[in-house]
Amino acid sequence: MRRTTLVICLSLYAVTVLWSGLLQAGEKEDMEAMQKQLNQNVLDRPFNPGDKASIMAYLEQALQKGTLPPQLHPPTGWQPGWTCSNLMYSYGQYRNCLHYQQYYGHYYGY
Repeated sequence: MRRTTLVICLSLYAVTVLWSGLLQAGEKEDMEAMQKQLNQNVLDRPFNPGDKASIMAYLEQALQKGTLPPQLHPPTGWQPGWTCSNLMYSYGQYRNCLHYQQYYGHYYGY
């Protein structure tokens, strides 16, 4: 009797572990698919630097005062041939890039 109970309990445990593994595998695939979709949604959206009028007002005021750009070195990952539009990930770096470009007349060095 004890042996039968032990076999039944171990069988139920094995089935439970098997089912939970299958559910987790399906969940992992679903999570990966959702992450890919979210990444694609972000990449499909055009870059919006925010209120361009406020950036231009900031730049005009800074250039009139002769203020040096706050960021004199290129941001991490800057590559030859890039423009300020490549700095989609940061409003501040986009604004600083425009300031640098308008102050010095060229983009960051390499």
